[in-house]
Amino acid sequence: MWKITIGFLLLFSMAACGDCGGTNGGDGDGGIDGFAGPDAGTCVGGTLCGRPAECCPAGNECIDGRCLPECPSGVRCGAGLDVCCTAGDVCLALECETPGDSCVDSYDCEPGEFCEPTLGQCLPQPDPLTCEHVPTFTDLSVVVEWKFDGEQIISIPVVADIDDDSVPEVVVNLTQMGGGSWPGGNIAVLDGQTGVEAFRIPHNPTGDEYGSHGRSTIAVGDVSGDGIPDIVYATRVVSGSRSLIVAVDSSGTLLWKSHASDNSDYLFTVENAAITLANFDSDDQTEVVIGATLIDHDGLVVWDQGGGGGGSTYGTNAGYTGGISVVADLDADDIPEIVSGRDAWKVDWQPGPTVSVNNYWTYAGNDGYPAIADLDGDGTPEVILVASTRVIALNGQTGQLWCGVDPTDVACLATPSLRTQPIAIPGGAASNRGGPPTIADFDADARPEVGVAGGWAYSVYDFNRAGEDIVQPDGDPPPVAGAIFVRWSETTQDFSSNATGSSVFDFQGDGAAEVVYADECYMRVYSGTDGYVQLQLPNSSATIHEYPLVVDVDADGNSEILIVATAKGDCPDSDRHGLYVYGDANDEWVPTRRVWTQHTYHVTNSTSIGNVPVSESDNWLMPGLNNYRQNVQGDGVFNAPDLTVGLSVGVDKCAGGQMDLLARVSNLGALGVPPGVAVTFYAGSDAGGTLLGSDFTPVPLLPGQSTVVSLTITAPVNETDYFVVIDGSGVVTVPECDDANNTDLITEAGCIID
Repeated sequence: MWKITIGFLLLFSMAACGDCGGTNGGDGDGGIDGFAGPDAGTCVGGTLCGRPAECCPAGNECIDGRCLPECPSGVRCGAGLDVCCTAGDVCLALECETPGDSCVDSYDCEPGEFCEPTLGQCLPQPDPLTCEHVPTFTDLSVVVEWKFDGEQIISIPVVADIDDDSVPEVVVNLTQMGGGSWPGGNIAVLDGQTGVEAFRIPHNPTGDEYGSHGRSTIAVGDVSGDGIPDIVYATRVVSGSRSLIVAVDSSGTLLWKSHASDNSDYLFTVENAAITLANFDSDDQTEVVIGATLIDHDGLVVWDQGGGGGGSTYGTNAGYTGGISVVADLDADDIPEIVSGRDAWKVDWQPGPTVSVNNYWTYAGNDGYPAIADLDGDGTPEVILVASTRVIALNGQTGQLWCGVDPTDVACLATPSLRTQPIAIPGGAASNRGGPPTIADFDADARPEVGVAGGWAYSVYDFNRAGEDIVQPDGDPPPVAGAIFVRWSETTQDFSSNATGSSVFDFQGDGAAEVVYADECYMRVYSGTDGYVQLQLPNSSATIHEYPLVVDVDADGNSEILIVATAKGDCPDSDRHGLYVYGDANDEWVPTRRVWTQHTYHVTNSTSIGNVPVSESDNWLMPGLNNYRQNVQGDGVFNAPDLTVGLSVGVDKCAGGQMDLLARVSNLGALGVPPGVAVTFYAGSDAGGTLLGSDFTPVPLLPGQSTVVSLTITAPVNETDYFVVIDGSGVVTVPECDDANNTDLITEAGCIID
């Protein structure tokens, strides 16, 4: 008969192993407390564990260099990893936690929760967070992930999951189709992962198919009530420079076209205008706003200020036809108002529908492009208006100039001259009208600032609030209390429209947002603090209102920059056109949402798949928001995994002259990882030894979870050291909070047959 002796000190009782030594918490003394000598039995059914290898008897497993009772769920928790969580739970902050609701991003979760991307469910955000990965880069390095460069595009793309497959689509408004001019467009839908065109809507009005107006901005949101975003856009010109507004579903099938109460077609002036989607009647179907007009979810026009489709031109800035209206609850009555520019409108929506829209206030100055934020932290919103070369701050409840010196407005009611005066956009030319404003915390002081593009420069404007850090670029005079001042200004070129927009993203997650902006010839990312150029790419455009945007377009957990382009002869890359998607060459940008649904995008006006909420939360009251045209990630932005590995040896095959190297890969961090982490085995005490083989983790690893990757080898003649390393060159590369625990060593392991 064969007699199998495993190791030279591996015959002892089946009691639990007290401490096998090892690199991840064992005492390394080679002793196993409470075990008898070699006459007590064999280790068949158990494993070898530690330095030197000792027997971890059947019913136990080698964890952190120690023998612990098996954990059937594979999810260990507690400071000593001796708590076995219930199957389906995870381990966060040393506590077993049961996952909550399904989610796509953290805004699907309750406050204090984050969306665990590997699991797709909400979990409590650890506080304090002890496993985090915080980027430290300054300049951005990019690679082209995909491009769609067959057509001209001069308006922003929109991004949403319009076919309910958990992967975003990109909807683009093509222009200059068939050799025509700017208004001759088509809608195309692209795969967010590859850029491959899924379909295009031809221009065939007799067949209920409509080309688009190439100089207008489209939007996505559910108008049909099926829970999936639809596409809403302006058609090519129908009559007298006016167009229909139409909605199509995810296959391009017409849902409706704008019509009057007698079902006749209703046309609008849409040149340079943008579709805004909002909910006024608290159902699942969104309504449509263009300037000072309002369309029900079925295409019925319920309000057109002035009639004849002319209400869509409200918000025109310095003669540049077309408005970009915003919607917000300005007076905290739970009913949203429409801000078309210098005008705010109250909406009374009754069943039927019976809709009455009346003027709430009118600013006494010029019309222009609005955005919403709480500038003074009093819980009520202000309106930022860019109008005829001026940046203007308005009281959101009265339309008067904001009282920057006194949030209660009392001081300014007594002394109107104290009100915050408009500031000129740098450049001074009459054509320097200014584009739609972007609002974010650019300087990490926990208060919002405003970014605006002009014809000659991009500038960030701050407000002299109490405790403000004042800067005075180019020798500007010091601002008085409550005044708007220029924090920084960088030279750009947008002489064709001087009305381009911009977006904002905090790539490092450090609280100071960066500006993402494209003029006629370049796309740049500016540091929000001082205007330092972190990225510059040639990108030509004739410019309307378009801007680059940041979104997770392919649902891979990483942020991408999307840029549209049109050929323009006097630029370095003069024939560039289409849509370009750039990703981070170093995978360091913080993640973000998978949606960007309209020109007036802000986080609270879109669900995680791209629909308008039934009731929108006030963006300026939400933690981490109070911004406009900025994408974010929400709670969990710095959560990181912590992969660790423990090496043991299975001895059940020793009778056949083989044994199993068992690498238990565990995640001790605060974020899951997908399958595909590399596990590589060596004979010897480090990676300089003989390569034996490698494999990949087959399953996702949620916080606290582990999996075993094994390699069967020929048993050595003499006891041998074995080494394992993880996360070296796998299918996935994991940014961890601790890379120092990605190896393990077992010594003096083997089978002795006598």
